[in-house]
Amino acid sequence: MNFHLKKFVSSVMVKIILMVMVSLLGKTFFPQLYSIVFSSMFWVIYIVLISLIGFFNYLNIKEFANDMEHIYNTKMENMSYAKFEKYATQSEYFAKIHKTKLDIFKALSPIPLIVFLLGFYTGNNFNSNNKINLFHNEFLLSDIFMYFGIGISIFYFYFMYSSFSSYKKNIIRAMHYKSEAIMETAKKEEANDN
Repeated sequence: MNFHLKKFVSSVMVKIILMVMVSLLGKTFFPQLYSIVFSSMFWVIYIVLISLIGFFNYLNIKEFANDMEHIYNTKMENMSYAKFEKYATQSEYFAKIHKTKLDIFKALSPIPLIVFLLGFYTGNNFNSNNKINLFHNEFLLSDIFMYFGIGISIFYFYFMYSSFSSYKKNIIRAMHYKSEAIMETAKKEEANDN
């Protein structure tokens, strides 16, 4: 099994173990909600989702290895300096796009909504023992608010992380290309001096 595949398998296994731990905590503290949230359909969907996320991570690692190979091959070509400069410019452009996405995510942070829900939850006019009928089961309103807040936070931080990861990847790629362009310039100057 190659390095990239091992990283994929270990990533998926860690996520499954973490969700099993969360489900055991849910079964202990929220038994009614547990029977609906952690149904067999949930596990199927969850395993498919983490497999997809793991697969995309696998592709990112493989892409990085391909970038290093691309740099090596470009060094052997004519006009490598110009090509490295072109690749660096493209990578910087993509980094700016991902930086803009990060700024938008920061502006749309769900934290004020969560603070509002917590304030509503702890206010005097709110009864957390109210029950709501969902999927033919009764749930405490406080449990629903808690899962809603946790779910929003998890998705928000995942999207923030994925945008930051893409931003970082493009910045690193641009740095590699610029470094190689500098090295190629130095080689040309040394060859001209001789």
